[in-house]
Amino acid sequence: MPRRVDLEERGAVVTAACLRILERDGLASLSVRNAADEAGIAAASLRRLFPTQHALREHCLTIIEARVTARLAALRSTGRELAVETLAQVLPLDAERTTEVLAQVQLGVLSRTDEHLARSARRLNAGVGLVCARALDALAEAGALDPARDRADETDRLHAVVDGLAVEHTWDPTARSAERVLALVGLHLDGLRGPRG
Repeated sequence: MPRRVDLEERGAVVTAACLRILERDGLASLSVRNAADEAGIAAASLRRLFPTQHALREHCLTIIEARVTARLAALRSTGRELAVETLAQVLPLDAERTTEVLAQVQLGVLSRTDEHLARSARRLNAGVGLVCARALDALAEAGALDPARDRADETDRLHAVVDGLAVEHTWDPTARSAERVLALVGLHLDGLRGPRG
């Protein structure tokens, strides 16, 4: 039991160190050596958990996905409010979500020349698409989505809106407040009601 607790504690320390590196220095700086230095442990010790840079990056992405999933599971609202709150989980509206979006953007850039990262980037991108589909499901269940709309098209369109807002707010968080970003999301969703919505 102590061995398992030790591994879990070390994993938490390494995860926190990795996320600090991602936020401060970017995905390109996330290496086993840098993570070990940031976590204050020996690189050889860290290599037993994550033998390669790719394994370490995958761990960070898995943690990010788990955090988004946990936030989504905690939502308790319904209808339009649930749709907006669902989309808010993949927008850089606080420090935690900003780190996640920065990792995703940087991963996308690096994936252009690394097939391992390309698979991870596609997985994260598909995850955002699923979040968008879930938001539309919440609208549909509340009768706030025009049934004549093509669901696949609207999911893709919403994904583009969310990605655009995420990238812009990451680059310049002073351009719009978090409240304005969410208001724009809400305006887009309101436009999906249809003529009698």
